[in-house]
This record gives sequence, structure tokens and C-alpha cells, in this order.
Amino acid sequence: MAKITGLNSASIFVEDAAGTVDFYVSKLGFTAEEQSERATMLQAGDFRLLVHVGGPPSAPPDLAMHHHLWVDGVDEMYKQLHDAGVDVDAPEDRPWGLRTFHVKDPNGYEWELVEEIKEVAN
Repeated sequence: MAKITGLNSASIFVEDAAGTVDFYVSKLGFTAEEQSERATMLQAGDFRLLVHVGGPPSAPPDLAMHHHLWVDGVDEMYKQLHDAGVDVDAPEDRPWGLRTFHVKDPNGYEWELVEEIKEVAN
């Protein structure tokens, strides 16, 4: 039986592709892999994000999809984004064994950045 083993890629539809690509590259550390007139494929580790010209979905972006990204060092990533002027909430330990925080891109798409933790505070 086939199993889903992780998030490979996602697509987002935006009005300002250049500004969105800049956010993901300069703030979150993605690299631009492929580009056409209508879309840019970004990559971070094994994850690929297609930024597609076409405006936001009909639902508010934060309700259209909730994205999770594994990161190596949630606190360090939080500090990098905070120091770069990005509006982020403080990291928290979750009872299910993750340390997480949220960030929204310029279009309102929300990402939860997550890292496994060994001990969960009760």
C-alpha cells in the first residue's frame, strides 16, 4: 500500500509574484530553481513551492491552506525573521512534541515552522 511520507510541494497563486518570490528567497531562504512568465519554482531542502501568477484563491489565504515547514532550529529561524522585520509570533512548545511559530507571507498565506523537540513541558 502506498503512503504519503511528507510534503513535497505546494502551489500558491498571487498577484505580486516578484514580491512574493523575494520574500521567500530573501527572508525564508528558499532558492529560485525554475522560472517562466507565469510561475517560479522555489526550493528549500526537499520541499518545492510554485509561486504562480493569478491572484489569491477565493477563500482568504490563511483559510485556503495551512502549510507546515520542517526547520532545523526554530528559535534561530524566528530570530532571523524577527531581525529582518518580519511580523512573527514567538515560538512555543506544543504538547504533541513540536516547537513552532507562525509567519505570513505578503499575500496572507500562513506557514507554521516546526521542529521536533525531545521533551515536552506539561
